[in-house]
Amino acid sequence: MKELGVVKGILPKVFQERDFMWEEVKSYSEMNMLLNYEINMLKKKVDTLDEDILMKEGQITIWKDWIGKSFDLLAIPDSLLE
Repeated sequence: MKELGVVKGILPKVFQERDFMWEEVKSYSEMNMLLNYEINMLKKKVDTLDEDILMKEGQITIWKDWIGKSFDLLAIPDSLLE
């Protein structure tokens, strides 16, 4: 009988601790969901930036080629130098 009294005394504290832990789990779960959303948004931004870099690199290559050709057009042909 004495053990039953001890259990009845401990039980409310156990329930209180369980409820507290459940609230923590819900809080961490929500935080995890928000962080996963932010990670996905950042991944999309990185992909967009990667695409922008590739496009800029292509533009630079085109400009370099164009500049090189434009200088060739302005150069005096070898046949005229002879």
